[in-house]
Amino acid sequence: MELLTPQGGTIFWTAVTFAILLIILGKLAWRPILEMLDEREKKISESLEQAEIARAEAEKTMAEQNKIIKAAKKEAQEILNTSRNAADSTKEEIIQKAKQEADQLLNKAKREIELSRDKAIEEIRDLAVELSMTATTKLIGKSLDEKEHKALIEQSIKNIGDLN
Repeated sequence: MELLTPQGGTIFWTAVTFAILLIILGKLAWRPILEMLDEREKKISESLEQAEIARAEAEKTMAEQNKIIKAAKKEAQEILNTSRNAADSTKEEIIQKAKQEADQLLNKAKREIELSRDKAIEEIRDLAVELSMTATTKLIGKSLDEKEHKALIEQSIKNIGDLN
């Protein structure tokens, strides 16, 4: 049990040894350890600063990318709207052109019908004149001059027109 009770000489030499060890460690170990800790703290601080800079740059890049994406979407929408408008205007042009062509064909058909009708009426008149001249010649027994033919034809046409 003597080992557990401190003695004056042992305490003195233990204190002296501890003081010498503290001086030796202070000169040889504490400075390098403190310098290493300071250096490590500096590196960690620099790393944090670089990480913050990288984060800021990443946010800036992301914002720029979002801006580019928005611009691309807007441009795509504009192109789509332009294409739709062009398609609509082309559609309207085609419809208008088709209507014009249909109207032209209809007008042409009407003119042809009118010409055919006028020609048929003229042929009927000529036939009526010829028939009336033949009938007149047979009834009267003589041939009429041109004025008399015209007057007789006019009268016959009026009579035929009144019958209708």
